[in-house]
This record gives sequence, C-alpha cells and structure tokens, in this order.
Amino acid sequence: MFDAKSSVTSTERQSSLCILHNSRSGKKDAGDTSRDLTNAFQAYGLSPHIVELDPAKDLSETVRQVVAEGYDTIVAAGGDGTICGVAQALKGTGCNMGILPRGTFNYFARSLGVPEDLDGAVEVIAKGHIRALRVAMLNDQVFLNNANFGLYPQILRSREEIYDFWGRSRAAAYWSALKVLFQWPRPLELDILADGERTTVRTPLVFVFNNAFQLHQMGMDGAECIREGQLALMIAPDCGRWGMMRSALAVLFGRATRGRDFQLLCSDSFELHGRRKKLLVARDGERARMKGPFHLHLSDDALQVVVPQHFGDATR
Repeated sequence: MFDAKSSVTSTERQSSLCILHNSRSGKKDAGDTSRDLTNAFQAYGLSPHIVELDPAKDLSETVRQVVAEGYDTIVAAGGDGTICGVAQALKGTGCNMGILPRGTFNYFARSLGVPEDLDGAVEVIAKGHIRALRVAMLNDQVFLNNANFGLYPQILRSREEIYDFWGRSRAAAYWSALKVLFQWPRPLELDILADGERTTVRTPLVFVFNNAFQLHQMGMDGAECIREGQLALMIAPDCGRWGMMRSALAVLFGRATRGRDFQLLCSDSFELHGRRKKLLVARDGERARMKGPFHLHLSDDALQVVVPQHFGDATR
C-alpha cells in the first residue's frame, strides 16, 4: 500500500469520466445496462461516456484509446478479470481508475470497501478520493488479488462452461471446483526460489496472493505477509491423491489449516520453474497458457484508484 492520497471533486470528474462496461460480467439480473449506469451517475450530476466492451476486441487497446481521448478517470465496470485487465492497461499512464463491481466474487472491490450494489459503487466514484495502491506482477502481467497455478486455472475453465449453461452464481463456481477435483488433473512439479532459497514441490495447487481481504475470506493465514508489504505464496502439499484432494478442497472452501493443508511462504518476489515448458495460469480469474519461468513481484508503479472516503490507510 502506498500513502499518496488526493481528493477529486464531482465537477472535475464530470468532463473526464469514461466507463468501460462489461455487460457479460456477473448475473444477468444485476441491473447493469447502460441506461442503469447513466441514471445512477446522473443522480450525482455526472454524465460519463460509456463504452460497451467487445469481447472480440483487445481490452488493452480499448483502454489505450480512451486514455488517448483525454479521459483521466477510467471506470472498470465488471468482475475481477475485467478490473485486472483495465488496471494492466492503466499502469504507468497516471490515469485514475474507478470500480463498479459487477462480477461474482468482486474481491478487489470488496477489499477496498466499495459496495457491490450499483448505487453504492457510483457514490464512491462521485464522492471518494484517490489512493495509490500497489499492484503485483506475474512476468509483465498485472494481478490485483492473486495469481495461481495447477488446479485453479482448470477450475476456471470448467466454471466458464458451467456458467454458459446455468448462468453465473457462486453455487455454480463451487460446483465447477468439485467437478475438476474429482477429475484429478496431474500435480505440478515446481522449483520455487525466494530470498535466495530453493523449494522443490509436487503440488496440485499454488496461489500467490496480493490481497489480505481474500485470504481472510478463504479462512487462511498470510494476511500478515500483505501487511508487511510482501506477497503470500500458498502451496498445497504432496500427500497422495486423496490427501491432496482433501487439502485442495479445504483451501477452496475456506477450511484450510496451515501446516496440514498448505505451506506458506512470504517474500517480495518469487521465481517459479516448472518441469513443463508452458503452464495454464490464472490472474484474477483470467486464464492464459504462459511460458516459464514465472517471476512474481510487487511493481514500483502505483495504481491510482478511487476509493471510499472511509478507506483510509487500511491494508486491503
């Protein structure tokens, strides 16, 4: 967390506010049409420009275009994946980022105290202040909440299939986790370098966290790492097929115990080397197949985010 703080008035945001709206995020009845957005902002005398995101178009390109048009506050309206993608493109631009959480879990927004309802989130953008927040990097890619390897990217792939059939919900998300666990993908073999030490592991699941709030929500230790300005890396143990399934389930459902279900490492940076040339990796819920080695570290560039007035100096 950085300490910089500034106030921005509604009048200043009036002429420089652009919303990037992912209508595919969250539940279909979430009340997130362009008309809903327009009406919510008009209640505060704001008339933002709204851009409907096209899934066929690169998000970074869209962000670069609106930045070039002179908007200095870009609002990401979507889930954690959309917010992460916007943050990736805004990093280093000096633009401010607002958040309208429209996803399933909304970990980044909830960690800042941004309400999940539309009117509450709009009020934050209209009345909040700017905080400089740290972001983490996986190679050259931003992540705000977590980056992960192994079972979880497989679960996300299954989740999208289930969402397409049943719609987006937390129940569907949990069902996708169970489905993948019982199919049992092959465990990873990794060398993890941190603070000059090498740890060799065989594991079904590796999480790297940059969000203390999410750790609390998952019922896991490691928030102290975040408070001390580090990343928290969680490794599920190699304890046989059924033991690893039990540990993975405990982690995914918030019942994990440190030492039994996961090993915790804290560091400013990690380097992961896998036995396979490429691994399926997820950053804040977005999947990609990436070539190793994998460098995870905190960025020197802060992200300027509109947060609630009461957020203060809290560790998110």
